[in-house]
Amino acid sequence: MEIYEMSLGELDRGLEAGTFSLNEIFQSLVSRMEAREKVTQAFVELDIDRVRSEIALIDRHGRATSISGIPFGVKDIFNTRDRVTSYGSSIFEGYQPVSDAAVVSRLRSAGGVVMGKTVTTEFAYFFPGKTRNPHHPDHTPGGSSQGSAAAVADFMVPFAIGSQTAASVIRPAAFCGVIGYKASVAQFPLNGALTLSYSMDSLGFFVRSPEDLCLLRNVLLGVSPRAGALKPRKIGLVRTPYWSELDSESQSAIETAGSDLAESGIEIREVEVDGREGVDLVDAHQIVMAFEVSRSRAAEYENQREKLSDQFTELVEAGRQISFQAYEQALKQRDSANQRLRTELGDYDLFLTASAPGEAPKGLSSTGDPKFSRAWNLIGGPSVTLPAGKGLTQLPLGVQLVGHFNKDDDLIAHASWIQQNIQLGTSN
Repeated sequence: MEIYEMSLGELDRGLEAGTFSLNEIFQSLVSRMEAREKVTQAFVELDIDRVRSEIALIDRHGRATSISGIPFGVKDIFNTRDRVTSYGSSIFEGYQPVSDAAVVSRLRSAGGVVMGKTVTTEFAYFFPGKTRNPHHPDHTPGGSSQGSAAAVADFMVPFAIGSQTAASVIRPAAFCGVIGYKASVAQFPLNGALTLSYSMDSLGFFVRSPEDLCLLRNVLLGVSPRAGALKPRKIGLVRTPYWSELDSESQSAIETAGSDLAESGIEIREVEVDGREGVDLVDAHQIVMAFEVSRSRAAEYENQREKLSDQFTELVEAGRQISFQAYEQALKQRDSANQRLRTELGDYDLFLTASAPGEAPKGLSSTGDPKFSRAWNLIGGPSVTLPAGKGLTQLPLGVQLVGHFNKDDDLIAHASWIQQNIQLGTSN
């Protein structure tokens, strides 16, 4: 295995054992970047000389945490004090924040080194950036955290920050074939990050192992990583009302995973979360998102509308037409779903469902359909996508695991057990 292919945990253990040095990690990642960045185009800003100097300084003073001296990618909606932050918009071209976003600051204080800013869609919505799917450059890498997902998938950094409001971590993780984690709403501070939807924006990470999520949560929250993986006791299989829109390979991956989990002694029950009478969480998500975006990004719409994409302009204008009463009703649907998860479905450890409709679509004008994550994002709990083989055209597939609100550590531990014990994927 090349150094650049290693997970964060493997890099940390290798450094502690003296198997390789921080400089060797840096050189391996830079060599990989030189070979692949021109194809994948995951970064909007890089300063290799600065990274080299920062790593050399850490090397001289010694490592203090599992991420000390490790380069990582930062989605370009998170402010960085020493690098331009443009939020994927020409309105903010050349904008230099005076301080880091809270999460970036915390990672840096633990010794993490910003390799570069990764490409985002405009204001983390749908208008695509330049990034391409590392498995096939003619296909989209997915939603707004596209640069972060592609950078990790193409082995240019071992981990990267993303964010999710609809499906911007889960979908690109599935499309690019990496592990994606979307945290519970408000689990991490988002000070210094672009606000899109103030009730649904969440921090996310792209990594190569669930262990890496434990390490990162330990750095950011001070929680001790759970000792090993945790076997789930009971899992709900959620087909959603849109099961027919899922390609057959993805249906097979989910059903096979459910069968394998059942054979391992885990109780598997098919349950409904959305689509019950009078409940449409996908529609409620769209209402909440449009309403809140039209408020949070009002300044850009009012003052520099000509620099906004048609997609973003349409979103804001749709949100301005939504009444506060309709917004409140959508929030009531969210609260009702949360109540049901806590009571009727409270004894389920997690839920198994789709990450995306299938493989990454061909073309770069769209980032794919976020439908399979909208309801979960509205509810606000944690989600993890695990790679689940490949589809008919040999592009990655993923399955989504969803946990209960603020039970992120439990979900990650369960995801770790599932990845270690279940062969996810199809016969393709």
